[in-house]
Amino acid sequence: MRGTKYCSGLLFSIVSVLFFVQVLFSQNSDEGNYGSWILLCGDVKIHEDWSIPAVGIIRHHHMLDKYGFFFFRTGASYKISKASTFTAGVALLNSNSYLEPEDVVNTNQLWLYGEYTLKSNFLHNSLAHRVRFENRRLIHDAPKTNNRIRYRLQYVRPIYGDVYFKAFDELFLNLEGKTYGENRVFIGVGKQLAPHLKADIGYFNRRFKSYDEHMIRLSFNFTFDLTEKDLAPHTDQPSKAL
Repeated sequence: MRGTKYCSGLLFSIVSVLFFVQVLFSQNSDEGNYGSWILLCGDVKIHEDWSIPAVGIIRHHHMLDKYGFFFFRTGASYKISKASTFTAGVALLNSNSYLEPEDVVNTNQLWLYGEYTLKSNFLHNSLAHRVRFENRRLIHDAPKTNNRIRYRLQYVRPIYGDVYFKAFDELFLNLEGKTYGENRVFIGVGKQLAPHLKADIGYFNRRFKSYDEHMIRLSFNFTFDLTEKDLAPHTDQPSKAL
């Protein structure tokens, strides 16, 4: 009952925040309109040192409106140590480009990536470094390839109980052409909803060379451990329930 109450309260807060932001910016110009970034990510542990990551993202230029892109990433992760992990895999991206109000161009991309993550904890604070290399391939009549490196520094600090503060900054650098790609900043709060599920929500900014994108980012993070033994107690006595 207590867990259900907390989950219901958090979901109500999330919906209220999204509705408030949508109303607040509904009458503003496109430049001042907040977009939405909905993310579902997690890991499925299949071995003591191996797991399968999965990330799904849907992005809208306006709050839950005007489709931007859908992204899905997966692969395999190897636990090098208690603090470090190496992951490699593939990703697919489908996006819309709005050149003119009536001119929408839809494209697809295939990504190959590899990343290294290093985590550290001190005084209940958590720091995580992530370095990722991406090879992005535009799929159409004249395929194009782009290579880039990303570095993210993430900070998480408990606030009260299962509620925590979360912030990160991520820099994107191209290996061909103009070096600077973009910079992403997130500041928000989250809550542990269940032993294997947590959610966070906050302000998300993507800064490119000539413009910024302002969004509300909602993320759900799950974990599954397929190596765990059956938690149900075993007994040789017959059940009394009929």
